[in-house]
Amino acid sequence: MKGDRATLVRFSDRVKERVPIVTAGLVVLHILLCAALFEPKIHTGGDSVTYVLLAESLLTPGDGYSLSIDPGPPQAHTKYPPGYPAALAPLVAAFGRNFVVLKLLSLVFTAGAVLVFCRYALRGRDPLLWFFLALAFAVSPGVIDYSRWMLSEAPFLFFTLLALWQLDEDRSGEGMGRAFWLGLAAAVIGFYVRSIGALLLAAASLSYLVRREWRKFFVHGAVGAGLTIPWLVRNRMVSESATPYLEEFLLGNVYEPEAGYLDLGGMVERFFENALLYGTRELPRALAGSDSSWAATPPVVLVAVVVCALVLCGLVLALRRRPAAPEFYFLLTCLAIMLFQTSVNDVRYLVPLIPLILVYLSRGAAMLAGVSRGFLPARLPVVVTAALAALAAGSQAARIPANLDMIARYQAGDRYTGYHPAWGTFFDAVRWLDSNTPADATVTVRKPRLFHALADRRALIYPFSTEADSVLRVVRETDYVVIDALFPTTRRYLMPALRSRPDDFDLVHQTREPVTWVLRVKDAAHPPNP
Repeated sequence: MKGDRATLVRFSDRVKERVPIVTAGLVVLHILLCAALFEPKIHTGGDSVTYVLLAESLLTPGDGYSLSIDPGPPQAHTKYPPGYPAALAPLVAAFGRNFVVLKLLSLVFTAGAVLVFCRYALRGRDPLLWFFLALAFAVSPGVIDYSRWMLSEAPFLFFTLLALWQLDEDRSGEGMGRAFWLGLAAAVIGFYVRSIGALLLAAASLSYLVRREWRKFFVHGAVGAGLTIPWLVRNRMVSESATPYLEEFLLGNVYEPEAGYLDLGGMVERFFENALLYGTRELPRALAGSDSSWAATPPVVLVAVVVCALVLCGLVLALRRRPAAPEFYFLLTCLAIMLFQTSVNDVRYLVPLIPLILVYLSRGAAMLAGVSRGFLPARLPVVVTAALAALAAGSQAARIPANLDMIARYQAGDRYTGYHPAWGTFFDAVRWLDSNTPADATVTVRKPRLFHALADRRALIYPFSTEADSVLRVVRETDYVVIDALFPTTRRYLMPALRSRPDDFDLVHQTREPVTWVLRVKDAAHPPNP
């Protein structure tokens, strides 16, 4: 035991002496893992291509910040702030819709987040604990998985971490110095990357209020509001609301809008349902990988439950002392995602919280070791974070061979490798429409944003309504209809409506199994030019 303790002390001393070198090594390790787990394929969610389309709008004179997916003139966009599209715009200008190149921006942001976390986690921590915290973050599947998609999680993670680091630096400073202004700037940029970044601005203001730093409180609140309200005012001027997220919070299910809105009891029920799902389904995916077979295994789910318990202990401990911006931010963000749509909850919403999950985990382990009266080792935080890093590294190692094989097959020309077969036939139908329809043709399809990015045709989504007339009213505004083999909503809403008027459509294309059909709409309201 004494020998082991001496070895740990020597290792801790070496880490302390070589912090810059260790940090650089962790960043390099992160980049290598990102490269081994890179996804050259396009993300099948609509958000990914929407950011590219919005970046194109920023490069198109006269369009403003808009989308041109629906038939008709460009429509001002209000849902996603322009921060991430603005970051993509130079790459889009240089490389167009080269999705592989565009994804590299996310890798740059996650590598930057590793660098920032190493600095953020260093203050006041034992070098050994710092090393395993930083290692767990550098190899985190939740972080690495979002280094390979064109999504806003990576830049949002970077800017929120940068803001938290500077806010921590500001606590030890006098007056409104460099750290105060950098933290405020990073938080504002975070807001313009993701709207939920407003919670970090609120959390920082609350921390100044609790500490009775009145000048910082008023300046931070005034400047933060002054820099973010213009986006909300602009949205209100071009649409019916400042943000479309409010309705999504209140709807019972975005995929079943006819079910109506939730009352207070429904929101409480949703909170606890989401808490269970995030603790036992999404957090395991963050710990072991969103597509890892390990994530659904009982041992990993048990680890996630233990992590939740220790994080809660660490958070309570921080709140009992003098709560700061991280505590308020963590609480507000957890509340927001627990009250958001159960039907769309996902590991992606946990990604910005991973740094704080690790920090509170170590604090919770330290508290548990302290109250155990010697039953648990004082080094429990090191043991716990090292175990979490080992779990992450093991799950990554298990995924790498299959991913490298997928990359090789993709480079050999198999563009559908790794997709579900139904996605392959959907893409076949998209390619057929791109090659066999006029440029001004319009299409009803379940994924209009993805379809438009791939086929460059205007598209509409069918209404999620069981009233056939409501669905057909939209369908008749387009020239073609895609019946996919992917989505329950297609079977629930689109197909019954089409079956009610079968003579109004002609089958013009049918793929291999699983079949995707393309129908031509007879007597379309606005037929394309031949």
